[in-house]
This record gives sequence, structure tokens and C-alpha cells, in this order.
Amino acid sequence: MSYVESRRERNTVFVKLSDGEDLFPSLEAAAREHDVESGTVLWGIGMLRDFEIGFFGPKGYDKSVFSERHELLGLHGSVSMRGDPLLHLHVALGRPDHGVIGGHLFRAKTAVVNEIQIARFDGIHFNRRLNERTGLRELVFD
Repeated sequence: MSYVESRRERNTVFVKLSDGEDLFPSLEAAAREHDVESGTVLWGIGMLRDFEIGFFGPKGYDKSVFSERHELLGLHGSVSMRGDPLLHLHVALGRPDHGVIGGHLFRAKTAVVNEIQIARFDGIHFNRRLNERTGLRELVFD
């Protein structure tokens, strides 16, 4: 059985994801539930599987897909529920040989459990706009 648990105290939201939970839709649902229009993912730990990461190069993202479990060493990024994408996340993941991989996170599923903290902003409002020069949908202040 998989499910999302989340709690909010003032402007801090804590999210616990269970095995098999889809990371992006789960975090988006928690943000909506706790009125996080703009904020940051401060940290995340646990394990991920079935994930896709990328490195942004001159011709766009060079992506790699991994199905096996990796230790979630660090997860952080921005939340812009008025933007596209809603979440911009970067990740550091540990391999069984204790090597580390990382990059821009495109998709992932929780393996075993994830614990994630989100900070909610009241007076700072984010959106995203395409920067023609970089080719990225960059964060802008509304």
C-alpha cells in the first residue's frame, strides 16, 4: 500500500512518501493541500527507483534512466505552482558501491520511504518564463 503523509507547521511542510509513490505528483499534491504556491524543497532523504536524471548541456538535457534503487542523499529545488514546471528539483543519489550520481530530476518513484521538507513562502511569488537565450523555463518573481 502506498500513500502520502504530510503535515504543516507555520510555513514548513513535512512530507513522507511510501514505497512505490510517484515523487512529482505526490509533492505537487502535498503543496496544493498545504497552500504552498511558491516555496523551496529544502531537503529530502530516503531511496529512489525508476528515476530519470539529466545534465544540461549545449544541446539540451543529456538524460539517463535508472530502474534500480539508489540512496537519496539530497533533494532540493523550487516550487512554483503557477509555473511550468511546477517543481524544479535536483538530486544526489548514492550507488551500492558508495559512488554518487546526480543532476536535474525529471521523474522518480519512492523506494522504501522518502522524507522531504518544503518551505512555504507568503510574500515571495514565483512563476516561470522561457528564456530564449538559454532555452530554459526560468524562475521569475511575480
